[in-house]
Amino acid sequence: MPDSHVDHAGTTIETIQSLLVAFACAMIFRGFVVEGFVIPTGSMAPTLMGQHVLIESQQTGSVTPIGLDTMGRKPNASLLRDHLAGRQQPFEKTSIKASGSRMGDRILVAKWLYPFMEPDRWDAIVFRNPANPEGSSGTYIKRLIGLPGETIWIVDGDIFVRNLGAERFHVARKPRDVRGAVWQQVWDSNKLPTAPGRLKRAWKGWPWRGAPQSAWKPMGASLESTGEGTDSLVWDDVRFPLDDWNSYNMFTPVSGDIAVSDLRVSATVTPESSGVKVMFELKSRMHTFQYRLDDGVASIEMWPDSDPGKVQRVDVKIGAMHPGQAVRIVAEQIDQTARILVDGDEALELAYDWSPRERLEAASGLQNAASMSDGELARRMPARPAMRWQFSGGPVKVSNMQVDRDLYYRSAILTSMSRKHAPLPEFEEMVRPGSPAAGTHPDSLVTLGPDQFFVLGDNSGRSLDGRLWGAPDPIVAEQVDPMPFIVPRDLLIGKAFVVYFPAPLTSSTGIPIPDFGRLRFIH
Repeated sequence: MPDSHVDHAGTTIETIQSLLVAFACAMIFRGFVVEGFVIPTGSMAPTLMGQHVLIESQQTGSVTPIGLDTMGRKPNASLLRDHLAGRQQPFEKTSIKASGSRMGDRILVAKWLYPFMEPDRWDAIVFRNPANPEGSSGTYIKRLIGLPGETIWIVDGDIFVRNLGAERFHVARKPRDVRGAVWQQVWDSNKLPTAPGRLKRAWKGWPWRGAPQSAWKPMGASLESTGEGTDSLVWDDVRFPLDDWNSYNMFTPVSGDIAVSDLRVSATVTPESSGVKVMFELKSRMHTFQYRLDDGVASIEMWPDSDPGKVQRVDVKIGAMHPGQAVRIVAEQIDQTARILVDGDEALELAYDWSPRERLEAASGLQNAASMSDGELARRMPARPAMRWQFSGGPVKVSNMQVDRDLYYRSAILTSMSRKHAPLPEFEEMVRPGSPAAGTHPDSLVTLGPDQFFVLGDNSGRSLDGRLWGAPDPIVAEQVDPMPFIVPRDLLIGKAFVVYFPAPLTSSTGIPIPDFGRLRFIH
């Protein structure tokens, strides 16, 4: 019979060898292919969340992530607002439910990408912070804004780019998946207060106000018109301002909310008779934008308020609306593009190519802006937009209404923090406290070399990013690149591509419980 003896010594050695090989493979994989990281702060919120709590409103049903103070200070609950019931609406104590502290999102980063292909604008990238490259706190994640050879200018919250050798700046437009990921909610008709009489501040009804008011009747989460004439809904910008306020920052508020005109407005319209015409109007940047569905044609028109005869128009046939048939309408204004979506399809768009100067003049709201310099205009706050819906030709039911706003990259002023490291003499003027932050003013444009990148955080009011961090650490300046405000290619780690373990809640047992409902790809 064959010998059935087992050589235990040999088996043990083989097991150890297998474990060593597996460990080595894991380290190689982690070092060169994919690595996991934790988001510690809210500089990319709400795209990616750092340590936060979830505040649930039993009035509106909203669940809002709110960032915790990274300095360890106790959150001030008096700062919380039930914002979908009104920007200044405090929570009623019995209508609020708070989660325990949640850790930041866990993400996976593809480290193999950038050695073989160029980074793309709008990527969420992980890198070593040139101003603070040491330790775990030196690993940052931001959105890639500027590429090698470009000059970057942040104008009215948008990114303008001038390529190497070109004379003119052009706006940088986000691709559809990025646009879809970065819209931030202002209001939602599906989240109306369930018991308005219990709110701390008197509930004044929907932010879409009827004009005339008698033509509209609220029916739960929808509005119904009489259809006896031309019935309008006008947005109440006092209770629900169209600005860059971010609910994530309620415990650490940012001063000076800035008007935002890049908006997405949506509604489901159900005509009750044939021949109904729908129009949405946005008045912003001294221009009027009208989005229409009329006799089976979708159209967009824009014109300057100073010259209503100077109309740009695009249109497309889409088929007529039928009585009782709901139509989903989305009107977008983003990155100097007006766009209509009908039942989820992009029906048409109207793109316009303003220069930074034209954008500054339009955003100022001033008729005599031509007499001002670019620098003077860059320091002005943009004028507030106004919007309304208009319906004619018969009664309609309007439901499932939302208003969202785009990312807004803020201007800023450099502080002494930007001089944590002394810049080289040739960069002294670039890093002078009290001067405009990098890329935010015609005197502080960022021109990138062949291996330099410029990055910003989605939560612009709470992001230490390429605008602000100043001169690099002396070791980086000596061994990699001495230029302030940029990320050298050698400090890139990779592209963040998935949230694989979203914002876990630490249970009473100490075991982190992930929020699998927010498992997602990163755009």
